[in-house]
Amino acid sequence: MADTGHRTGCLVKSATCAEYEDARRCGVTLLTAETTPAGPDFMLRAASAVDFGADVIVGHDRFSGCEAWAYARKYTSAQLVYIAHTVPAEIERYKNSGSATSRIEERERIIREVGAEADVVAAVGPRITRCTTDLLAGETGIGTDGIVRLDPGITSSPHARRSPPARRHVLVLGRTEDIGLKGLDIAARAVADVPMTAGPPLTLLIRGAYADECDELHRALVKLSRLARERVDVRPYTVDPAELRRDLTRSALCLMPSRVEGFGLVALEAIAAGTPVLVSGSSGVAELLSEILGRSAEPMIVEMSDHEKTDVRRWRDAIAKVTADLDASFAYADEVRTRLAGQLGWHDTARALAVAVDRAAGTAPVHPALPVRPS
Repeated sequence: MADTGHRTGCLVKSATCAEYEDARRCGVTLLTAETTPAGPDFMLRAASAVDFGADVIVGHDRFSGCEAWAYARKYTSAQLVYIAHTVPAEIERYKNSGSATSRIEERERIIREVGAEADVVAAVGPRITRCTTDLLAGETGIGTDGIVRLDPGITSSPHARRSPPARRHVLVLGRTEDIGLKGLDIAARAVADVPMTAGPPLTLLIRGAYADECDELHRALVKLSRLARERVDVRPYTVDPAELRRDLTRSALCLMPSRVEGFGLVALEAIAAGTPVLVSGSSGVAELLSEILGRSAEPMIVEMSDHEKTDVRRWRDAIAKVTADLDASFAYADEVRTRLAGQLGWHDTARALAVAVDRAAGTAPVHPALPVRPS
């Protein structure tokens, strides 16, 4: 948003000097939440955020949607933008914490209430847009233009086609607290079942566990897959761009084996890095890739059945095909990156949101703030 000329602020729990400086270089003002004895609290009125004088306040799903509502409806007279990132009715069924129906009901209630009061409702990618449109059908307050679809961009700087790395790491990126939802069991079993060939064995690299749970997850994946312990590598979650780039560039393949995924931004990050990728067919990013690339997207998409043996077999076969000829796989990855770079840009995403806000306001371009995504 800042790059498109909008004065942009972001409300965070806390920030280091380096983060303040990095944001400043990007044209973004970091604002910090009020602190209580229990820690930072987004729901408390932060003077710096109010004084920023935003015309528009953007909230992201359950992460900050209600907090954005509080600022837009209680603390300021700004427009409220709500962006949906998930589909509760799909993802909650695959979590292991029980009471899925009650969680679905509660999360959908919040989406409906915040969405009904929002000046603009947007959603990430085709799948979440379709499901959010269905969820909010008949709600008063939803603009006549309906749900605004925001397709994420890819960040890709020009560079030569990558060569396969020395080792054959198969990478899974993302939060790992829900093994079943994210398909980590599928990934581990599929990698274990790929026939051994000449060259280094496949190693499963997981990036996204809580720091104090890496060893426990490693043991669980080794036990269920029977992979040798040195062929499973579990690392803590990070938002450090350098760490993520390192993981992507040292990997021969990136997997997104989620049983269901509203979108799946990690797939676009892998594509931007020139890393071969396989994505779940039950994901928004698979739909987006098919829309743009047509049948050319098929080698990247693994259809899901919700039948464990079938899904493990499909992923095993897809992984084996990619890793059997890594030169060809990296050439295909480079072709995909080149085609998508011209069609998926973050400037276009920001522009789509700005146009929707201007239309809702019925005024000249405003200056949105993007205030509340937890740090």
